[in-house]
Amino acid sequence: MAGDGRKLLQHELGSSAPAGLEELDDSDLADLAAAVRGAKRQQAAALAQAADRALGHIPRLLRGPVRAVFR
Repeated sequence: MAGDGRKLLQHELGSSAPAGLEELDDSDLADLAAAVRGAKRQQAAALAQAADRALGHIPRLLRGPVRAVFR
């Protein structure tokens, strides 16, 4: 269906796609949306890993309450 790639990209970006992307066809926009989704997943995993490493510097008794504050 025409416009699906644009809708997917807008959903991933949380806003309308930049004007320069109008030149891309629907398939390319869908590929870009998938790339953005993958990058978001990688970023979330890296942030979770960094938070877990940071908690390693906090005494065990305090880790639960500290984790609860940041979630």
